[in-house]
Amino acid sequence: MALVGLSTEDLLTKIREAGVEVTEVEAQRFRDNDVDGETVDCGLTENMIACLFHGSFKKQVKFSQFVSKLKEPVVTLTLEPVPPEECQQPTCSATLCSGPSGRLPTTFDIPAFPRHLQTKLDNKEPCQRNPKDRHIIIRVLYEAMAQYTMYPTNLEYVQAVKTLIVRYPFLKDLEGNGYHTWHMSLRRKFKSERAPLVYNDEVRLSKEKFCRKTSVQSVETARTNLRNLSEASSVLGEDPSSIDAHVKMLHSQYQKMHPDLMIVQDRMQQTFAWRQKEIADGMTVEETVKKYPFLRTPAVLYNELEWIHPAIGNVCQRFNEGFSCIVSKVLNLARGKSPLSKLYLEAREEALTEDLPDIDFRAALIFLPHIFKENIDCFITLGESDPATPYPTIQLTDRDWKMAFTRRASNIVKVDGIELCHTSAIDEGIISAFCAYFVFNLAFPRHLKNTLMFLQRYIVKIVVDSDKPLPITITRQVNLLY
Repeated sequence: MALVGLSTEDLLTKIREAGVEVTEVEAQRFRDNDVDGETVDCGLTENMIACLFHGSFKKQVKFSQFVSKLKEPVVTLTLEPVPPEECQQPTCSATLCSGPSGRLPTTFDIPAFPRHLQTKLDNKEPCQRNPKDRHIIIRVLYEAMAQYTMYPTNLEYVQAVKTLIVRYPFLKDLEGNGYHTWHMSLRRKFKSERAPLVYNDEVRLSKEKFCRKTSVQSVETARTNLRNLSEASSVLGEDPSSIDAHVKMLHSQYQKMHPDLMIVQDRMQQTFAWRQKEIADGMTVEETVKKYPFLRTPAVLYNELEWIHPAIGNVCQRFNEGFSCIVSKVLNLARGKSPLSKLYLEAREEALTEDLPDIDFRAALIFLPHIFKENIDCFITLGESDPATPYPTIQLTDRDWKMAFTRRASNIVKVDGIELCHTSAIDEGIISAFCAYFVFNLAFPRHLKNTLMFLQRYIVKIVVDSDKPLPITITRQVNLLY
């Protein structure tokens, strides 16, 4: 029976005959979405299949194989006599030159892994956390797929890694669809293996077909970039004259040795929506802190972020609780990767036992960029020289890194060439710098983007509608940290 002619019920019968156990709930999804043979023949996307068989990789893979079999064309081969001179030509060199050509079979079986790795997998050990084991898994998948093609399609990559996760569910990613990091690693493996194959016919033809001059990449300008705002906050009950009155009161309080904190919080809250609109319209950091001077204090920066994202509650408490649970794993992952590791160990040996948790907490914050392969020098600096970046930077006034680990080291948070605020500890400085990105509507810089996105999504737990899926670099570390 042709695929196009199948009704929804006929299609469900065929699917069950193919060995896919369709529940009544799943069958109803087929009916509700009018999925019949013609719909399947037109092509269901990966997301559509995931919707039909939500929560089961096994059924999604089996259904994809079922559809592929129904769509396989019948090929008739006509054999013709081969001229004698062609029979004398050796075939091995032609095979080596042309390489594999074809498509992945509809039923892709996971090949056998080396004995030591197979033993780990049979014991359900988290091999994805061991880089060597992970590389072996990717290499074995690559070698199995390369027998058919050096240019797998996206569906073939997904087919292979889904089959891996179905067989070994404990290898599943903690973030996203469960197989994204495996998908990307396999793609990169094929890309790196194809690079030297300049004489392989399949690779050469593809390069000739798709080769284009690379476009000139835009260079990051030496200034802060605005984060996208969906809509400026509405300002109700305020006008320029009332805002001026609030600002004058704030300036008056700022001149006092002991300002009235209740008045400060009240006036900052009344001007909050207006201030957010001014910043969204392009007011610079310098202009903003000149008009609202209490933004130069860490406490008001914290309050401002809590007003922007009320769901987070107390930002300092959220930060400390969220980061404390991963301190030991961050230190373990960063071991040997930072030139400051030796100073940290020395500071730890010289400290009292009761001070060790605080030392570990500060060290983990300082080392965090290293596990994302980012440079801390553009985030925390020593001495009084101006930072090389306009983005929020913590400048330690003491030139001894060991002191930053062992005691409350005073520091200055600088943004866009100005001193924003003074804090008495490295953790307070990092929280203040983090808040500054949201308070002044700044985009995360490329040199620190992974670290800041991790702090936003996993530590402070700020999620906005415009956020994109996490990069694979973050997802991999999340798998190791949680």
